Amino acid sequence: MAYERLSAHDVRSQERWRGMAFGRIQSGPFVGRVISIVEVSETGCRIRDHAITCEPGDVFHMILEDVGPLVVDVRWKNGAFVGVSFRAPLRPMVFDHLRKEIDKPLHERMARLMDRGSQL
Repeated sequence: MAYERLSAHDVRSQERWRGMAFGRIQSGPFVGRVISIVEVSETGCRIRDHAITCEPGDVFHMILEDVGPLVVDVRWKNGAFVGVSFRAPLRPMVFDHLRKEIDKPLHERMARLMDRGSQL
């Protein structure tokens, strides 16, 4: 679903795509951890994870569905939500591919992510 601003304080420059996506952290203290992504744009995403203890300024690599690895910088943390920015914005073609992947059935995407993680 297309992004709708949550409040007047939301002044993002990029439209975000809402939907359930999965990622896997590839480096740092949470390597191998599967994470839920609840919003994604060409320049970053919002992660929902109750146990992750990263802080603004932390850097790690992640796979987002079948895109990556991406180098991400933690920008903010608020409760179970973490905002990260991609060091290199996703190209429009890659972002469109990612949106199409997110529309696929959840169980197919999760199985692919788990298979890919065991191969790394």
